[in-house]
Amino acid sequence: MFSKTENVWSVINRGLYWERYNEFKKAIRHFDRALKAEPQNVVANLHKGKSLYQVSRFAEASGCFDQILEADPKSIDALHSKGLCLEKMGRYREAASLFCRVLEIDRSYHDSKTYLAVCKSGLGMHGDAVGLLDDVLRDDPGNSAALYNKSTVLGRMGRKQESIFYLNKALEEDSRQSGACYEKGRLLASQGRHEEAIRWYSGALRHDPKNLDALVAKGWTLDLAGFPTKDVFPFFDRALEIDPEFTDAWLNKGFVLDRVGLFKKAVECFQRVLEYDPKNVRALYSKGVSLFSLKEHGAAIFFCQEAIRIDPSNVKALCSMAWILEHKKNYDEAIKYCDMALKTDPGYVYAVSYRGKILFSMKRYEEALQCYDTALKLDPKNQTAAYYKNRVLEKLGKDQRADRP
Repeated sequence: MFSKTENVWSVINRGLYWERYNEFKKAIRHFDRALKAEPQNVVANLHKGKSLYQVSRFAEASGCFDQILEADPKSIDALHSKGLCLEKMGRYREAASLFCRVLEIDRSYHDSKTYLAVCKSGLGMHGDAVGLLDDVLRDDPGNSAALYNKSTVLGRMGRKQESIFYLNKALEEDSRQSGACYEKGRLLASQGRHEEAIRWYSGALRHDPKNLDALVAKGWTLDLAGFPTKDVFPFFDRALEIDPEFTDAWLNKGFVLDRVGLFKKAVECFQRVLEYDPKNVRALYSKGVSLFSLKEHGAAIFFCQEAIRIDPSNVKALCSMAWILEHKKNYDEAIKYCDMALKTDPGYVYAVSYRGKILFSMKRYEEALQCYDTALKLDPKNQTAAYYKNRVLEKLGKDQRADRP
């Protein structure tokens, strides 16, 4: 059932990993494997049930929560989660009884109170539903689920103006919470904590599925985490469905296409940006790099030159030109562009390291070594600089041995 390196908990942890990335079908497969070995495992049943709920398999999800309730009839997680499944299946009375059981255990459990109100409204008891939702909103005025549901119930009661008022409040609150989740994800990503960042981006999108920044950031981070492009591109494409001129989506999609060798499609993405923003420096030099990979060398140089003309101090544009010239073996000119970048930003590690690579190609090993030493002082974890430094030291060792009489 399990390989030699696996046990029940290693399989469950793998399921939890996929669940965190919203890959619910993959998560379910791992929880199933764990449950074959331990059918009563609470964690596997709970998370399998939650994953099944996310893919709208409500009856199966309910069965998972039943397994937990057989052993622990007061499990709040299982009671509430089973109630959610029954509510989705329109079984309002049964769902309401489960939410009531949760509230007997913990009267402050706002989620159960909110969905008890949904069930009451489903049974035609709209006044009782509004009363429950008002209780939630007194304690938690920004509870967007309660705001949305109050809007729905008021609409059923024919109170349209109030319904619109609460809908707008819910939308405002979701937008605020989505923005806060996105900013938290961005901070975590800047610290290299990408798995945590993705969870916050997912939270941002739960609050506001049209948060363009969160869509692009999640796609970019999934790519960085090594997910296949079929899992990455839908986030960029969704952003572009919402706003066909959302530049970050076109650029990031182009970067991924270039990285996987689909240079022509990458060029098309950068060109789309230039159609409505002809002076976008990042699109210009990125298009140049992709064109060079298509062996359109003259056009590649033209677009990089245009980017530099618009922004002469843009270090990425300058280094893109250095990259092109180095690949054309025009080393003297390539170094000039590295030096121009370093004049703007003396601590720009890529320019320092790439200057070393050019000097290495010119067999100026001592100077190359100095560049790599500087790069590693600036960024001790720079793998490229460490690799080429070792190559330089190897070359110097060979040359010194060759010089011996």
